[in-house]
Amino acid sequence: MLDYQHQKDWPDFPSTWQSPIKFSLEKAKKVKLDECEVKFTATYEFSKVTAKGNNLQYDGKGQTLISGRYFTFQQLHFHLPAEHLLEGTAAYPLELHFVQKNEVGQLAVIAFFVEVGDYNEALAPFFQHFKLQEGAGADFKQHLDVNKLLTKKANVYRYLGSLTTPPLLRGVEWWVFEQPLAVSKQQLQILQKDFTRPNARAVQPRNERNILYYDLQ
Repeated sequence: MLDYQHQKDWPDFPSTWQSPIKFSLEKAKKVKLDECEVKFTATYEFSKVTAKGNNLQYDGKGQTLISGRYFTFQQLHFHLPAEHLLEGTAAYPLELHFVQKNEVGQLAVIAFFVEVGDYNEALAPFFQHFKLQEGAGADFKQHLDVNKLLTKKANVYRYLGSLTTPPLLRGVEWWVFEQPLAVSKQQLQILQKDFTRPNARAVQPRNERNILYYDLQ
């Protein structure tokens, strides 16, 4: 199990452009668009869930069009609390990461903040007690139409960073939606009960990276 309490003991990372980061709207380059750069062109079909000790990984497949390039969905996992931060906003209790890969092996991660609100029927299958030992897996035959989760004002931050767990691989393209998704208090408590220790990496320096903010008109 990855030890989040002693992150300084993690292996040295090969790049100074690491993730997660804290977003500042004032410091981001704003780009106004008529439609979102991230398009979920196919429903995600899930096949398996695996216990990772301090996380769950939901493996599946599906297609995503990101800035005109096709990526294949690989897996979904979560972080309690959220890893990325928004300046002027308290940390969200949860962040979902949809990991993508294209035909040349480039990785992209589409991230959503999650806040407490109404019961979320679409995400309900992901919020349950799986009772799996670390390393064990189980069939997970579910589907998810991410388009049904999006709000009309789907603004998104884009930057180049890394994976947030070792080997902290660099060159990962991040797309972090500004508007949070909502789940009920009871849904969130299911994960919080099963995963009592935080599994969020500390915020990393921006290091003069270009941060783009796509403002949907």
